[in-house]
Amino acid sequence: MEQELEIPLTGGRITKGVVRVGDTVRRPVGPHSPFVHQLLQHLEAVGSDAAPRLLGTDAKGREILSFQHGDVTTAFRARDWSTAQITAAAQLLRRLHDATAGTPIAGGEETVCHNDFSPLNVAFVDGLPVSAFDFDQAAPGPRTRDLAYAAWLWLLGADIAHPLDCQLALLRAFLDVYGFEDEYRRGFGGRIVARVEAERDMHDRAGRVTSPGSWLHLEITWLSEHADAIDRYLENSI
Repeated sequence: MEQELEIPLTGGRITKGVVRVGDTVRRPVGPHSPFVHQLLQHLEAVGSDAAPRLLGTDAKGREILSFQHGDVTTAFRARDWSTAQITAAAQLLRRLHDATAGTPIAGGEETVCHNDFSPLNVAFVDGLPVSAFDFDQAAPGPRTRDLAYAAWLWLLGADIAHPLDCQLALLRAFLDVYGFEDEYRRGFGGRIVARVEAERDMHDRAGRVTSPGSWLHLEITWLSEHADAIDRYLENSI
């Protein structure tokens, strides 16, 4: 029997050894896999189109996922997105959250967070984000955790392409489209900083030490310096 061609997929930053085989994706399993498999099965059961389907495991013990057709980006640091792209991203994240909110898989938390809702982990069709992948860090938690992290990954940072006011206008659009309640927007700048700091600490605990002066540290510094401006803008829009 002819062996199927394996095409390495190199976009991920953490999980290594991910390949495409035909119309499927093969990924190594780990301690996170049982929960991720339960999550993907739940999303399929409720008819969600926002994530890949779990198709089993292969002879090498890797999980088999449906391949999500579309484009992926490897360059996101400029945060150079259109209103239509940000609108679609907010709608996608809301669909993911609503699909697990109030269900047993959320474990008593508000929802299940993706925890890495980055442009790197989204498939784009006709330039718009349509589905998410790489749920390795998914876990029950509050919606604000994903919203704060997504606000940074999609819109805010030291090397943004547009002036801060333009990015903040898109941030407001993102939160409006998602349906983020006004009362939770107060102090949101600080929540973004805290969430990115938690990500830095997670990488450090995993041995992926992010030394002072690294991109992640510079981003945290920039976010800290602009947290008050983010808060003022969002509070003035309430």
